[in-house]
Amino acid sequence: MKGATSMALRQKIIVLFLCIVLIPLNVLGMVTYYYFSKTLEDQTYRFTVQIIDQVNQNVNAYIEEMHRLSLLPLYDREVLAILQDHEDPTHYTFPKTDELERMSSFLSTLSYNRQELSGIHIMANDGSLFGNLGSPRSVHRMTNDVKDEWHQTLMVGDGRSLLLPTHNPSYLLAETDVFSVGRVIRDPESFNHLGMIKIDIQLTFIESLLEDVSLSEDPSISIIDNQGNLFFEKGKPVYRMLQNEGYIISDFVERESVVADGIAYLPVIRETPGGEVQTIVFLPEHKIFGASQSLRMFTLGLMAAATVLIIMLGLLAERRLTKPIFELRHHMALAEKGEFNHRIKTYSKDELGQLSVSFNHMMEQINELIARVYRTEIREKEAEIKALQSQMNPHFIYNTLEHINMMAITKREYEISDMVASLGKLIRYSIDQKTRFVPLKDELAFVESYVSIQQKRLEGQLTFSISVPEKLLTIKIPKLTIQPLLENAIEHGHIHGGIKGDICIKGWQEDGKCYIQVADSGQGMELEQLQRIRTKQQQFHDGNRIALANIAERLNLLLGEPYGLTVESERGVGTKVTICIPITL
Repeated sequence: MKGATSMALRQKIIVLFLCIVLIPLNVLGMVTYYYFSKTLEDQTYRFTVQIIDQVNQNVNAYIEEMHRLSLLPLYDREVLAILQDHEDPTHYTFPKTDELERMSSFLSTLSYNRQELSGIHIMANDGSLFGNLGSPRSVHRMTNDVKDEWHQTLMVGDGRSLLLPTHNPSYLLAETDVFSVGRVIRDPESFNHLGMIKIDIQLTFIESLLEDVSLSEDPSISIIDNQGNLFFEKGKPVYRMLQNEGYIISDFVERESVVADGIAYLPVIRETPGGEVQTIVFLPEHKIFGASQSLRMFTLGLMAAATVLIIMLGLLAERRLTKPIFELRHHMALAEKGEFNHRIKTYSKDELGQLSVSFNHMMEQINELIARVYRTEIREKEAEIKALQSQMNPHFIYNTLEHINMMAITKREYEISDMVASLGKLIRYSIDQKTRFVPLKDELAFVESYVSIQQKRLEGQLTFSISVPEKLLTIKIPKLTIQPLLENAIEHGHIHGGIKGDICIKGWQEDGKCYIQVADSGQGMELEQLQRIRTKQQQFHDGNRIALANIAERLNLLLGEPYGLTVESERGVGTKVTICIPITL
């Protein structure tokens, strides 16, 4: 705010032009950028969802077909009979030639025209391993040494067809990753375990489904089962990296950014109802919003060009608008120096022209007023000279008192001399109006002069004492503060009640403040009267008496709210008036 008020008018006009144009332009650019980015994100998301839904549908349909395919051994009596011949897990019998041929023929029929299959295998209880023609198996018997984790998984399934995640079976010749569908084969009549069937599917099958898929640049596609096990991953292994960081499938939120390897990705997750797999596509945000970044750069460039244009227009406009104002400011500066005879030429009849006319009229009135004031001051000076001639010079009073003092000393009237000297100090201190605040020692010296006169007047009825630490004597105090309190103590505490006693002035320092207290042993006050004084409701102006409430108000005005005056009094005991002043002013 301070910087704005100190700016020149020319700068304010240019800033105003910039604000009028650039703020709406900036808002429009931000809205356009946000809308374009949001639209681009929505379009990319909808397009990706359509492709993922189609991939999910194809993969789940194929897996369902494999589940049905794994049921066919249960309907072939010859296959069941061969498995029954090898049912004893404790006794291995090498399969006969006709058994191998029959099983190979059956499995080859199942895998016919299915190039995506790596092989179909049936394992008997005794470990005999049967495969289709061309199966790249490396063993003919499944022993405990070559049984993998998938074997235990199928055993736990107990006849249910299960989807096995990507793995490398130990019974294959080449180390090839496959995912499989398998189940335990049970005798339809006795429900005894006869073996298991396992259909191995090459990952190239899923790659073939994604050949014609066109997503944004550098997407990462992951296919997982419902437990989060990875089946297939294409592109950068984002899902695997996030798994290593502790992510699980439930941590991913649709269209909520995740960071992998320092790159932000937008996950698109689709799950087919009733399906066994789901697809997650991680889209790089910098690729999605590349077009919106171009729009942002265009907007920034447009704003820069608009800024230059607005500054040029602002400079042109400020010349037309501010020339009369600067001329007016120049003539006002001359007027500040006392040159009131200059006039402004009026070029137009608009507001600035009217302002120039008003300024010229004001100069004429000022010149007339100056002449009138000059004549008035001359008359006032003459009157002051006459008044001063008729006034008594204060020094005359001091000289007269000094003469009286000398006469008293000459006649050995020392008490009169002391009273005259004290009175002179009182008058000199009271008349001096140069400052509102005086050192505490000067105020106490004035009080001592006042006490000296009162002691002579009261003829020993009262005793006075002053107890103030020397370190407080340099503290500044409002002038004529203690003497009125002392006068109140004498007049109201003792003389009116006809009570002899003591009046004590003492000072101390506490909590960073200075306290001066005037305490008397006079008649004191009733509680009701004390409350009126404290609430400033009682006003005293009897003769020369000064109300305590007025003193308190004066202290508050001069020193501020934390400081002031407090009164304590008890009937028949006396009164204590304490003032609080700051240590430093």
